[in-house]
Amino acid sequence: MNLRIAAIVLFGSTTLLACGGGQKSAEAEKTPAEAAQGQDAAKVDGSAIAKAEAAADEDEPGEGEEGCVYGDHDKKEHAHGEEGCPHSEGDGVKPSGEPGHFGAAFALSETKALKDVLASASDTPSEDAIQVSGEIDSVCQKMGCWMVLKDGDEATARILMKDHSFTVPMDSKGKKAIVEGTLAARTFSEKEVKHLEKDGGGDPAAVSGERKEFVLTASGIKIPPNS
Repeated sequence: MNLRIAAIVLFGSTTLLACGGGQKSAEAEKTPAEAAQGQDAAKVDGSAIAKAEAAADEDEPGEGEEGCVYGDHDKKEHAHGEEGCPHSEGDGVKPSGEPGHFGAAFALSETKALKDVLASASDTPSEDAIQVSGEIDSVCQKMGCWMVLKDGDEATARILMKDHSFTVPMDSKGKKAIVEGTLAARTFSEKEVKHLEKDGGGDPAAVSGERKEFVLTASGIKIPPNS
């Protein structure tokens, strides 16, 4: 019986050695060209993975997005479930009331021309709500989360949505708008200026330095459908 067991063990060991030897032999039989081709394929796969990870980091929204005008000022949970500066392209923009009205309903009944309001505006922030009218000069082309309102050639104000809670259609440029909210002067850093330029469809490399603007934090915006 002992001799039979020993024979089986010896036969199994010989088989394992033969299999291992066969694998090593197969690797050894590869030509230099085949070995080099395998290394090149590994490099390509590694490069593709690195590019995919870099693209994902670049597209990923959030408060880490450099230069975001919302990220450093509004840390609340946004309506679309992201924190910081989300730009989830393709989100549908639906009026939140009557046609062409976005955000909260207006609380004021008197509308003033933007240029008249800015003519007497100061750098001191005011908590008093105002309602102004003007023409939309540009809109964030990532999501519609900000716009620039103008009245004439010089009177302009950047419109940011309160708590980033709503957006406007990205094709609103050139339309008339009525905006209700609070007005304040704000200096944007160079990173923020470049970020705004990029989101507006421009070239970030074409702008530099800080920029001071009047910012109207809007609680509600009305863009008449036929404006």
